[in-house]
Amino acid sequence: MKIENSVPGGIQYGLVFILLLLFYSCAKDPESGNQKPNIAINPQTDGLKITLKGAITDPDGSISNVIVYWGDQKSEYLIYTDFASLEVSHIYPDPANYIINVVAFDNKGDSTEHSFAVNIDFKETSLEGIKQSMFKTSANEYLILSLNLHTYQETQQNEKFNLITDVIGKMDIDFIAFQECAQHKSAAFTTGIIREDNMALILSDRLKAKYNVGYTFVWNWAHYGWTVWEEGVAILSKHPLINSEDRYISTYTGTSDITSRKVIFGSYQTSNGVFNLFSAHTHWRLTETDEEQNNQIRKIKLMAAEKWALTSDSLAFICGDFNGNPTSDSPWSEGYFTMMQNNEYTDTYLHANPEANNKPAQSIYNTIGGDFPGRIDYIFMKNNPHLTVIDSQIIFTSDCVGRVSDHFGVLTKVRFND
Repeated sequence: MKIENSVPGGIQYGLVFILLLLFYSCAKDPESGNQKPNIAINPQTDGLKITLKGAITDPDGSISNVIVYWGDQKSEYLIYTDFASLEVSHIYPDPANYIINVVAFDNKGDSTEHSFAVNIDFKETSLEGIKQSMFKTSANEYLILSLNLHTYQETQQNEKFNLITDVIGKMDIDFIAFQECAQHKSAAFTTGIIREDNMALILSDRLKAKYNVGYTFVWNWAHYGWTVWEEGVAILSKHPLINSEDRYISTYTGTSDITSRKVIFGSYQTSNGVFNLFSAHTHWRLTETDEEQNNQIRKIKLMAAEKWALTSDSLAFICGDFNGNPTSDSPWSEGYFTMMQNNEYTDTYLHANPEANNKPAQSIYNTIGGDFPGRIDYIFMKNNPHLTVIDSQIIFTSDCVGRVSDHFGVLTKVRFND
């Protein structure tokens, strides 16, 4: 059973830590003389996750099983050898008030049942870990974020969507480049090629609902991820879209091969001129002689040059997951240096953090964790006398704003020079 939120005025639930102790004194069945189970539970909430801790005991026998009805049409059947140290967790789909019902059965078939209400809400998003220099101080400053979303492979995805929404909305980020921005191949279509679970659509809808700011997006996909996800790249912006285009940059262009890659382009009108944004996800280098990654990067730069030629006063940024680390040994670092060749572009994070490419590599500069950590996510700015990089920070880490993906995201602030 799900109880809808009845808090007036749209007040947010907040982080609720419910400390309840449910204890039932021994109750005898008058016919059999059997004493029923005792339930002593302490529910603890952590965002949309709840954990029940405590003990369920039987004074004159043993507990055979326990059923937990979570209140969202989900239940859990527990069979333990010792219920005296119970711990079981559940993740709710959405914030709401829920009624949890716990039923314990003893070895003689008698049961004890108890229900209690829990208030479930998203965690409060804190921006305290973001450097003060990253926040806007004038209308001539712009924020650009690049983030690989990890194609629905995250636990607590709903809560992570909320965290991304809050960071964008609270910081008033101008342009967001997403990679591994996916939708399920079986989900219903909404408009054009966009399905109802498209990650860019969900985030743009939440930004409108929570912050009343209209972020439009452009999106397309190149290959299936995990066989069922239409995995693509996207750009979100609150600025008016002038035009857009997606283009294959890979040798292979079939959706069944993970080496198939696209870049997406969006051109946006701002009060300081036209911004050209590119979101890309290049493939990793496979062998010492493999040129596919280099070729993909060259095609991205060529497309950016074509767009710049149409509006030569435009301001250009190439963002994304390039699957290449500048601190790797050659030739595994070649992709990065192909991007930086001819000094056309500034690595905005390196500009603000000059030691990021030093060897040996330092983990504080990693933009991805896992088995092969490193700095592989970038925001490259086409050099332009009208733009100055103010600062850049890796933000979606546990000690900053929190984890939302296996990638940690890069946020850059630039200033338009009058």
